[in-house]
Amino acid sequence: MCTVSVYRDQNLLLVSANRDELRTRREAGLQRRTPAQIEQVYPLDAAANGTWIGANACGVSACLLNMYESDYQGVLSRGLIIPKLLGMQNLSAVRQWLNSAFNPALYSAFVLLVMDKSVLYRYRWDGQTLAEELVEFDRWFLESSSSVDLHPTLRHRRQLFQKWQQQDGDPQNILDFHLLRDEENASQSVCMAREKSHTKSISQVVVASNRIEFRYLEPAKLESFVNRRIQPKDLQQAHVESVVQHCQAKMLKQA
Repeated sequence: MCTVSVYRDQNLLLVSANRDELRTRREAGLQRRTPAQIEQVYPLDAAANGTWIGANACGVSACLLNMYESDYQGVLSRGLIIPKLLGMQNLSAVRQWLNSAFNPALYSAFVLLVMDKSVLYRYRWDGQTLAEELVEFDRWFLESSSSVDLHPTLRHRRQLFQKWQQQDGDPQNILDFHLLRDEENASQSVCMAREKSHTKSISQVVVASNRIEFRYLEPAKLESFVNRRIQPKDLQQAHVESVVQHCQAKMLKQA
């Protein structure tokens, strides 16, 4: 995962994410699962059986990025983290688990974003310290990573994001930004392309007052939409329990 944008207002949380990965790595499509009686939805990595983005019926969303500033290597796939935390009914439970029961030393360095409609936390694991940070922002937030030319690439993508906000800025069109590719600078583009790696898929979580929806632009279709406008009907879509209060009430009843 290399570029994540987050939009938030009183009525909507919109999380959009590019997954940058080796061209040879396969994805196994959208999954809907109900461990711990909480419905989850996320795309699955075919090799490691984990994920880089997901949401649950209680309104918790999470994204995972590699931290290329550190070369720390763990023994387990980072992709296994998100399905575990999506088994929890609220952000408070997720934070308690991450700060007390979770063992980050098992995993390679990462940046983890966890959020609901009100709050976003960023966790950075560099192989020595797991640091929690409350991220405060007004409407838009951007996180990105790159295995090549890290700082120039991040600077370039932030500039592109600022330009998109000035020229458009409509959250309904945010996938236009995630599909941007400059063929003369494809390596640093948001929808990047390199010899051995590329933006493999794009995912989007929609958390509104009456629905929780996951949208997925799978690898087989992505290239046909580069630098083009895409409509929700063009993406695979999955819905989970749309009333967060009902999910929480169900968990309290079971307890």
